[in-house]
Amino acid sequence: MNDPINFNQLNHLSGKEKIEKFETMEQRGGMADNLGYTVTEYGEGFVVYEYTLKDRHVNLIGTLHGGIMATLLDTAMGAAVMTLLDVGERHTMTDITTKFIRPVTSAEDVLTVRAEVENAGRRTLATAGTIHNKAGKLVARAIGSAMKI
Repeated sequence: MNDPINFNQLNHLSGKEKIEKFETMEQRGGMADNLGYTVTEYGEGFVVYEYTLKDRHVNLIGTLHGGIMATLLDTAMGAAVMTLLDVGERHTMTDITTKFIRPVTSAEDVLTVRAEVENAGRRTLATAGTIHNKAGKLVARAIGSAMKI
């Protein structure tokens, strides 16, 4: 098993190269390990994740916790931004607005999280993300902004 990655050792890589390196690791560490998503596709300005409900992410009413859905969207939108960053550039999300459409109650329901950069300015980037269930129904959506730092 690999050790979790030391992010300071990746400063010589572009954002897209960082994602490529990070997603090939057996043990990714941090929120990636906690969330347990899988990257299925990524490219210039977009990412697609798959996520299956984890017992530790269920709230008291037996559904996927809204904070987990918001975190999945935030993580994916941030990764979409990363695909556009050059060596030495970093970013932070400055805001996120999330709308929850329907609950997730089944551990067999594989969710697809898709995020994209809708507009990339010199310093600010507008992002959007969606979560769909296995039947293709919209579960949640979000918009947000990121700032290069």
